[in-house]
Amino acid sequence: MKTVKGFDGLLVEAKNKTLPNVGWLYVDKDFDLDSKMDILNKNYYLAETNDESFDMQENDELRTFLESPTFCDIVDNKLEHHPNSTKDELLDAVVYYLEEDDFLD
Repeated sequence: MKTVKGFDGLLVEAKNKTLPNVGWLYVDKDFDLDSKMDILNKNYYLAETNDESFDMQENDELRTFLESPTFCDIVDNKLEHHPNSTKDELLDAVVYYLEEDDFLD
């Protein structure tokens, strides 16, 4: 299992194209999906093998955040419409997606 530190770390992974092409981004069970502070500062976990993926799905201490390709699509969509988007604007796009299940252009 790979641990990514905070939203900044996720953005680096997305920029470097090192997030998985399939599968979920996991977070701790106490992660509040409505909290920008949690999204900014808490850890994200990535399965590195199929076995790890199954184990993480069954782990009561973890929950899903977003599918990895969806997170990348949110970031890519925002940057496509606004190439100079700041971290805060990318965060707003993620929050919007979590709330509306839709992309913020």
